[in-house]
Amino acid sequence: MIWVKYIILVLLWTCCNSQNVCEEPPEVDFGEMVSDEKVAYQKSDRVQYRCYPGYALEGPDWITCEGPQWTSPPKCLASCSITRQQLEAKNLLLSGGRRRSHVIGNNQTLEFLCREGYILSAPSVRKCIDGNMDLPSCISERGKKCSRPPSVANGDTITLSQKEYTSGSSVEFRCQRYYAMEGHSRSFCDNGNWTKVPVCLEPCVISLAELERRKMGVKLRSNEDEFQTLYLPHGDSVEFNCKPGHSLATNLSQSAFEIQCRGGPIVYPECKAIKCDPPRLANGTFRPERTVYQDGDLIKIECDHRVQTAETQTIAECTRNGWSPPPQCNAGGNCGHPPSIQNGDVLNPLQAQYAPGTTLQYKCQFLYVMNGNSQVRCENGHWTEAPTCIDATCTISEVDMAQNNIQLKWTNDKKLYSESGDAVEFICKWHYRKDPSSPPFRTQCIEGKVTYPRCI
Repeated sequence: MIWVKYIILVLLWTCCNSQNVCEEPPEVDFGEMVSDEKVAYQKSDRVQYRCYPGYALEGPDWITCEGPQWTSPPKCLASCSITRQQLEAKNLLLSGGRRRSHVIGNNQTLEFLCREGYILSAPSVRKCIDGNMDLPSCISERGKKCSRPPSVANGDTITLSQKEYTSGSSVEFRCQRYYAMEGHSRSFCDNGNWTKVPVCLEPCVISLAELERRKMGVKLRSNEDEFQTLYLPHGDSVEFNCKPGHSLATNLSQSAFEIQCRGGPIVYPECKAIKCDPPRLANGTFRPERTVYQDGDLIKIECDHRVQTAETQTIAECTRNGWSPPPQCNAGGNCGHPPSIQNGDVLNPLQAQYAPGTTLQYKCQFLYVMNGNSQVRCENGHWTEAPTCIDATCTISEVDMAQNNIQLKWTNDKKLYSESGDAVEFICKWHYRKDPSSPPFRTQCIEGKVTYPRCI
């Protein structure tokens, strides 16, 4: 039976285009795949996931092979646990006036109250986000009074000022124009002390004169007019672009980029003029001849006698990606003996010389699968890249499992031989635990080799 699987595997690898094949489905933390595993996954294949108990699925439970990538896998997110002791320590009650331990699922909300004599210093409704919930604070109404609240740089209070404030009272702040608030807008008097006041974060300043000097422009929002100076609030983003004929010095193929304000001066990338050097053209000449070419400049290519340009193109343009198409005059030529490959053979009769355009077919020997295109082609006196033949089987070593204190995950899985591409899962033996530096416990047979995880 195992030989039949090998034959199927070889046929799958040789007949299927790699663009229509996906790798093993991605792993999901705190979840598992419930669909049966396959030797190879083709375009339109689907697999299903489920989460471990206590975790909620976020996203679709099915993903699809779209060749060669999978659609985005789901996430398994933890629920939140709130104990009676936590509620008591913060003088909190659940809605309805109860105080008891509670478990709430991911992305669900819970409303809190304060016990008598205390008031909430923050919104009463909180949300569970992947096992984390920030509990509100309750402030005593019977504590010491507070003096005037601290001032906030680049901000103002919008509450009527008083000489002193009773415990539990609050003041509200706002930031000046273009400044962004970090923290709660309200500060509470808590037994003689004010809770943390917000911070007003500095905006970024964008100067039109500086943009002109740097050969850059900025994409304005629909509600913004032409400007000499633009103020960008902290955390906001703005899209810049290099002027025509220029591109990013760090990435010549890119001319637009986005920058997020982190306060203060903006660090601009450099926009560089697009230039092309004169092409190095064997077997031909070009016109006009210059020491340097600008974006959009054209040259005419003239090849020597009995030599033709690639794809019959005679005009090339200077672009941000260099000359397009690349100027070249290729002389045709025969190819010699095709490249030999380990564990594989050429199916066609061998010759001393092959004419341009000739294609040859390779096949892998038994128990090996092909990686790459099964054909090579004679082009300009050279063969295109030949495929490789990789080992189709892996042997799961009981000695290696014993040395790493692991065993196969499924107790009924006695299979010690796996085909290339198969997934293999291990677990720690009894009384052993995962080594923090261990490779993943779900591994794959790749070119006859398996990477073993480790338990200590």
